[in-house]
Amino acid sequence: MGHHSFLVVGEGQFLYTRDHYNEELAALFTESDRELVVADADDDSRDDDWDGKEITFGYYSTARALRQRLSMQGFTSHRALTELAEGVERWRKTYDDQSGLREQEARGEQVYQALARPPRGPAELLAAISETIGPHRPQTSFATGREYVSYLMELSETAADVEELRWFVEDRSLVRLLVDQAPDHMRVGLDVSGLTGCCVGLDTDQPIAGPTRERQLAALPDNAPLIVLTEGSTDSRVLTEAMHVTHPHLVDFVRIIDYTGTESKPQGSVGALANMVNAFIAAGVAHRFVAIADNDAGGHAAFAKLKKQKLPAGCRVLHYPDLPLLARYPTFEVASSAVTLTDVNGAAGSLEMYLGRDVLTIDGVLAPVHMGDFIGAVQRRQGALSPSHKVLVLKAFEKKVKAARSGQRDTGDWSGVHAIFEKIVHAFD
Repeated sequence: MGHHSFLVVGEGQFLYTRDHYNEELAALFTESDRELVVADADDDSRDDDWDGKEITFGYYSTARALRQRLSMQGFTSHRALTELAEGVERWRKTYDDQSGLREQEARGEQVYQALARPPRGPAELLAAISETIGPHRPQTSFATGREYVSYLMELSETAADVEELRWFVEDRSLVRLLVDQAPDHMRVGLDVSGLTGCCVGLDTDQPIAGPTRERQLAALPDNAPLIVLTEGSTDSRVLTEAMHVTHPHLVDFVRIIDYTGTESKPQGSVGALANMVNAFIAAGVAHRFVAIADNDAGGHAAFAKLKKQKLPAGCRVLHYPDLPLLARYPTFEVASSAVTLTDVNGAAGSLEMYLGRDVLTIDGVLAPVHMGDFIGAVQRRQGALSPSHKVLVLKAFEKKVKAARSGQRDTGDWSGVHAIFEKIVHAFD
């Protein structure tokens, strides 16, 4: 086929790529799947030779391995069949809109029948696809390689149409449809032999699958939303609401993790956040993520060890920023009834303290911070609002959010949460 690479499934060849290899397909393989055979060429095959040698070069595994790898990327049987049905419908409409090409309309149905192998008629399957598709391979697979070869010979009549379907269905979904029917040990691979000859000259010593997978993973953080980890469900909910007001342009670019239904109790949540960061690091999470904790003594103590570690490039651990409001804030010291103005940045900077001077003002005065236990790790006391004042502040903030999102102007002081999101935005600067 000249200077092409292509997918090999048993005896079938699909998904041709000219003068290069399909990187999404290459990334389905590993360097341990690499196969390179260099042999003397027969006289009648000189046209395909390179320096008198016949090169067989590619990456090969099994249908079972490819199914499992595709599942790990989210390309399940359910997804592939759904995309196929939608893609064939778009294909039909494309031809319907073009005069003189309406005879192509039936081809979409034939390809659907060949790829999906529905147990009932294709029209019925299209009408009840959600009923017939399960979490595993829903179609009847072939028990032997010989049966599958016969199927591929039948499918080869629509091979050109399969290529055209690539405009409407993602390649990996088409691969999934092809390997779903194959016996577990059927040989499946990416043949790049055609790229080793003159004009293309692919270096057979150069690895393909490994670096391609690395590039695929490296591109993920560039395209995926930034993940923000917080101390608990309240912080997550409040920050999500605030983002819609102060930074609505970031809503589709930031995902603040939702803890709803996962927290057993709120105590010790900053410690749980530190553990979660370590778990993300140990798991090698590819997404960029930010963990942001309270700007108080407990938060600084819990993150002290993390800050000493060499963190991955895609990870940042932060605290809510210092605020001018908190530099001289009404405070009750331990065992004292006198209110003093104290810098509580780094000592009592829980999220409630960032929700605005307006909501912190109760009965005409700022709700005071109560200083508590001394935390030796950071050499300062932990401070917080009283539980009753926290409830009032959060309720007032919820009303402020509703007012702002309903279009009201001058809804109060948003400087604190604005500063939090600015810190998140510039975390990787």
